[in-house]
Amino acid sequence: MRKAALAVALALGLPAAAPAKPAAARADAMTPEEKAFCASELEVVEKRTRVFQAQGLGAAEIDRRNEGPRQNLADCRRRFQSDQRRIAEEQEDLAEVDRRAGPTATEVERERVWRQLRRERLAGKSPASLTPEEKAELQAGVQEELAATHQTLDTVHARDPFFMRQVHSALACYHGDRREDLRAALSHEESLVKVGTGDRTRLYALRADLKQSEEVLARSREAARTLPDGLARCSEPQTAVLAHCLGIRFEGKKNEPACESEQIQQYIRFIK
Repeated sequence: MRKAALAVALALGLPAAAPAKPAAARADAMTPEEKAFCASELEVVEKRTRVFQAQGLGAAEIDRRNEGPRQNLADCRRRFQSDQRRIAEEQEDLAEVDRRAGPTATEVERERVWRQLRRERLAGKSPASLTPEEKAELQAGVQEELAATHQTLDTVHARDPFFMRQVHSALACYHGDRREDLRAALSHEESLVKVGTGDRTRLYALRADLKQSEEVLARSREAARTLPDGLARCSEPQTAVLAHCLGIRFEGKKNEPACESEQIQQYIRFIK
């Protein structure tokens, strides 16, 4: 059929139609930068195309046989374009840092503005389009913002007498009970040491823990002098729950649903 068509064209004085060019060989749409970035992938496609053409294969068959290498080339081009977009974004961000921070900003201030800009840009993208590094960067930024928020809240809470009343009340209730338990354990361990069966290391640890609880109780009593209505009763619901949750945290026990609410967590974070 191809020879017949060529004969007809020659008989009529028409130019012969050029054979279809395989898609695998069409690299003219690539920019010089893309060709340089994807040189190895492009070379594979072009070499295979020349081999198949020498075998007399048609364009459709060459494209079918080059499907895998052409996909690799397409993936490489997408990586190149993604890198180019990222470079352009970074240049835009640097210009925005200059605008927001001002000409007199220190390196620390510029770094803070830069991180904020990066978070804004990454948060505006589809999560599926983020690289693992970008996801980690965004998560770190979220944690940083959360820590800054908590720090601000702690500063405000430290000046709030009603908040601090709850803090000192819960601490006093927890350490009051802890002190009694420690005194009993210490008395028992001392009696064992006297008869030679006790553990002196545990004895010293109990004494240190008892001293810590007594110091916390002394601070709470001192703070109560300036707090509205002094310390709350340990039987009050919120104080009882908070004292219980403090015990879970201090003693490394598994957390409970009642302790996970933000109302309780704001005290737990503050006390540290």
